[in-house]
Amino acid sequence: MRPAVLASNLRGVGPPTNGHGVIIGGGIGGLLAAHALAGRFERVTILERFRYPLDSNSPAPPARRGVPQSRCIHLLMAAGAAAFDKLMPGWSEELVARGAGPFDASADAVLRFPAGWLPRTPSGIITYACSRTLLEKVLRAGLAGISTVHVREDRKVLGLVSSSRGDRVTGVYVAEQQAARGTTLLADLVVDASGEGSTLARWLSCLPNGARSRADKTVVESGMQYVSCWFHMKSEDAPNWRCLSIAPTMGARLRSAMMLRAEEDRWGVVLLAPAGEPLPSDDEAFLDFVAGLGEGELRAALARARPVSSILRYGATSNRMLHYERLTAWPSGLVAIGDSVCTLDPYFGLGMTATARGVVLLRTYLDEGNGGVSMPDFQKELASLNAQPWRLATGRDLDGGSPTRDNTHLSRLYQAAPSSSEIAHALLGVQHLLRPAETLKEFAV
Repeated sequence: MRPAVLASNLRGVGPPTNGHGVIIGGGIGGLLAAHALAGRFERVTILERFRYPLDSNSPAPPARRGVPQSRCIHLLMAAGAAAFDKLMPGWSEELVARGAGPFDASADAVLRFPAGWLPRTPSGIITYACSRTLLEKVLRAGLAGISTVHVREDRKVLGLVSSSRGDRVTGVYVAEQQAARGTTLLADLVVDASGEGSTLARWLSCLPNGARSRADKTVVESGMQYVSCWFHMKSEDAPNWRCLSIAPTMGARLRSAMMLRAEEDRWGVVLLAPAGEPLPSDDEAFLDFVAGLGEGELRAALARARPVSSILRYGATSNRMLHYERLTAWPSGLVAIGDSVCTLDPYFGLGMTATARGVVLLRTYLDEGNGGVSMPDFQKELASLNAQPWRLATGRDLDGGSPTRDNTHLSRLYQAAPSSSEIAHALLGVQHLLRPAETLKEFAV
């Protein structure tokens, strides 16, 4: 029997045609979306442009073509872990079984704010770090046992199929990578989870009513660049922490660093500097950069580790928001999620968490009863949900303007955090999207 969600909950889509949900992109957002759609549609198809990497004996995690950040360690914030729990119960047990353990964001982390080191006390804020490859493998393993979900690799989506008026998306044009021409794949719902390289804005402009479907875009440059490298450290040589983070300070020329434990005794290290400053490209320069940060914990850890990858440079760290929520002609049968809508500077580690929260919201919309909700409403609520991580990453409002708030109190909290576990945990709660920044007003400093 066709799931009732198609008839009653996608208002404006019209009667169900084939019980099919199509997801563009097989990254974190696309795989999570498949977990959300499974059981709510008769069939779910993920269209991934490239192939997933094969298992190898390489000392560094394999990277996936088309995803530059796949070569860098990934941090899932506590709110993201909670969203993963809702979408794929048991994912964390699978992650742990494959070698990546959870850790307390305060007790198991060494964190230096500009005012000093935070106290290492239990916070109950549980997070995870691992390679991108491992996380995608776990999400794919959860889909492998669902017969109605199909992953199609090496598939390139060429555009949208729509009704004659362009007010409803009815599928996609898709081709194998090497094919010149595409075929039509019909669907009741198309989910764009193709990431930062999404061409959805152009596709919308090509619809019959495309003149009314041109989305505004806000870009906030981070002014930062970074390099990363994978290391291996014997378990007996590992420090008594799983995360080390050194915030930028004027004394270190606004340079910063992070080191996180991943799976199989691998550690990922990220070094950051303002755009235009030189970044290390060899092992010696890498260690010189670390020495210039003015602290010894990271140097001591790296002295017991050996690099197992080349040093990888990333220059694109801008924040981008596509304002689909403002469109008056958003077509039925289409949603956009994750980096296709909101791309955040990777330094803050908020991207996967923002994406997962958006997919939980989508699942809620699909499950709504009593007439359901429209897809334009989803895009509007998704924009509101993305506002919190956007402000944390940019310090700006959604339109790119400066927020009208007094930051003096927040600055005082950051100054007080090294001597107060309560304040430190509250600030970490905000960073992990567990509480709104406005709740920090309760602390008198």
